[in-house]
Amino acid sequence: MKKLILASILAAAGTTAFAADTGTYVFGNLGVSANQWTAKDGAAAKAGVSDKKVNKDDATSGMFEVGVGQRINDNFAVEGSYLNHGDATELKGAGKLDYDAFRVAALGIIPVNDQFEVYGKVSASHIRSKFTATSAALQNSKDSTFGMGLGVGANYKLNKQVSLRAEYDGIGNIKHKDITDTAPVGALKVGVSYRF
Repeated sequence: MKKLILASILAAAGTTAFAADTGTYVFGNLGVSANQWTAKDGAAAKAGVSDKKVNKDDATSGMFEVGVGQRINDNFAVEGSYLNHGDATELKGAGKLDYDAFRVAALGIIPVNDQFEVYGKVSASHIRSKFTATSAALQNSKDSTFGMGLGVGANYKLNKQVSLRAEYDGIGNIKHKDITDTAPVGALKVGVSYRF
């Protein structure tokens, strides 16, 4: 009988610990987004630019992201978010490419201890892009595309509600009509989450 009671207590304790990690949370991230796009041959020829690719030094910009997540269990969560790239990324002589994205993601989580965990991330994004021409030969335009990305990150729990997070997140490849079909996007982010 004592063994049965002890086993029941341990099972209940395990269930309580499991339940403590589930639930809804909101999060916000700040960081740096890189968008190193390449002009299509036709667009580059019209604009008269010989260097068709954005220089690495000009490819980064600040960004922010806000979202909501649902922790299903110790090892799995889903998230939805809105990400906004900061300043448009310029290809001198051709124009500027800017974007924002609506995103969904699945996280596979490995708890390291009670406070620290690491995760891998698979995301799908609806990316809205805007091209602002600086060459009279090109036209301003808007477009949208679908992007898939992979990421890695870590969470550090300050308490039961608040966690700090850091991640590298691949967002996808922007394909903007007549301008670029090679524009990989990624972001390095730090942020905070609050669990309800």
